[in-house]
Amino acid sequence: MPTPDGSVKVKVPKGVRSGQSLRLRGKGWTLPKGGRGDLFVKLQIVTPQDLSPLEQEYYEKIQANTSFNPRKQLEEIKL
Repeated sequence: MPTPDGSVKVKVPKGVRSGQSLRLRGKGWTLPKGGRGDLFVKLQIVTPQDLSPLEQEYYEKIQANTSFNPRKQLEEIKL
């Protein structure tokens, strides 16, 4: 992640969603009274567009063995 002092590595916690923000303490701009402010990073999760046959196979294996349903909330909506 680029910061005013150069790039830093950021560990992204598991379960994070696109649009969430992470705070990097003391990595922002210099404050008028001294010290550094915090840098807030907004995450954007991007899925790959072109998959190799091996990558496609792995994604299909994950899909076949997962209990996670990203549309669960949609099933509960009554129109």
